[in-house]
Amino acid sequence: MFVIIVGGGKVGTYLARALLTQKHEVLVIEKQARKAEWMANILENDITVVGDGCDPLVLQQAGIERADVVVADTGDDEDNLVVCIIARRHSKARCIARVNNPKNKPVFESIDQAQPVITISSTELILDVINEHVNARNYSVITKLDAGNLELIKVVVSANASAKGKSIRNAGFPRSSIVVALEHEGEVVIPDGDTIVSAGDRVILMTRRETREEICGLLSPAAT
Repeated sequence: MFVIIVGGGKVGTYLARALLTQKHEVLVIEKQARKAEWMANILENDITVVGDGCDPLVLQQAGIERADVVVADTGDDEDNLVVCIIARRHSKARCIARVNNPKNKPVFESIDQAQPVITISSTELILDVINEHVNARNYSVITKLDAGNLELIKVVVSANASAKGKSIRNAGFPRSSIVVALEHEGEVVIPDGDTIVSAGDRVILMTRRETREEICGLLSPAAT
């Protein structure tokens, strides 16, 4: 697999090293000659090209047409967006972009609806850890789909839950969520709208990321 990484910082360096270890072909585009030289010394492999990854000519010279994956890993969201747009126009490569401001994710995802850009936001990753481990909510994320926008989560129903004692139909779940399964007293059932939610139940739901907090508020509200 041929991977082009735009941005020769620490993340790009460690990613390049890992890919080289896996025997992939890697090329890194870095604006600053000093950084490119540092990277070559660290990796003991000269896989860097000094140039602006936002320049179509630089990307074409790097071999964008045959790239399997393009990673936009600069510290600037605008630059990463330009890299992804150029990559889409000149190749069939899968694009992965570092997004520093989570509010910019929809812009990246709108580039190509058929094959969306995969966005990685360290801000959101840290917030997820805080929500799961600091806020002491009784939930876990089983898996993520649709570039992280769709989640399969498991929530343990607490004694103070507003949904406790109500049917799934009347519990107030967002319309964008689906209750996939419910574990009650050790038995897993595929619920319907009349299934009652009880304290201690483990509820597995498919939901949009932005409605996760609303669901947790219904099933496992933070202690006050």
